[in-house]
Amino acid sequence: MNNKDKNMIINRYRNRLMEHGPCIQALASGTIERRDVRFDIIASVGELQDKSVLDIGCGLADFYAWLSERGIRVNYTGYDITPELVEISAARFPDANFEVRDIQTQGIREHFDYIVSSQTFNNKFSYQDNYEVMKDVLKICFESSRQAVVVDMMTTYVDFTDPHLFYYNPEDIFRYAKSLTKRVLLRHDYPAYEFAVFLYKDFDGWKQ
Repeated sequence: MNNKDKNMIINRYRNRLMEHGPCIQALASGTIERRDVRFDIIASVGELQDKSVLDIGCGLADFYAWLSERGIRVNYTGYDITPELVEISAARFPDANFEVRDIQTQGIREHFDYIVSSQTFNNKFSYQDNYEVMKDVLKICFESSRQAVVVDMMTTYVDFTDPHLFYYNPEDIFRYAKSLTKRVLLRHDYPAYEFAVFLYKDFDGWKQ
């Protein structure tokens, strides 16, 4: 990620933490009800029980808390570019793994069964193209996953837009995802101004 955009995003979350404290308002990701709908969609990527899960842009590790509350045990790792969010998450969940890491410049350390990312790449960048960042992220994540990747993002199918946010065309994202794998699912059926794309590993018979 471009350093100027990265610093802008880090400072934005630092300011929100100072204003709101460690809560959903600091993440500016909507209401708890919308977050729970989003997490339910993300968790549908596969059978997560006892699997390794990497959460890109983990924020306050709310997805890990959501899974734990439902009895879904996972070997959880969270990456975020904001040091304060990683510090809070590590203190909140000492049984999980957390790291300050930018996967575009530092990559992903190891392979995970599932890689997820929720509301992470919705900030509108000033010094780089959002689509190019998203394509790079999908490629990096898919190469480091054993079973599947799921990422949600804002959709262009909205009635209004926020000038600070970026809205992705679902058809463009689906088309790129299909260049990485034949097995792609796009969910645009849940009550939020967003969609989720799922990338699954090809069946062995398709690897021709």
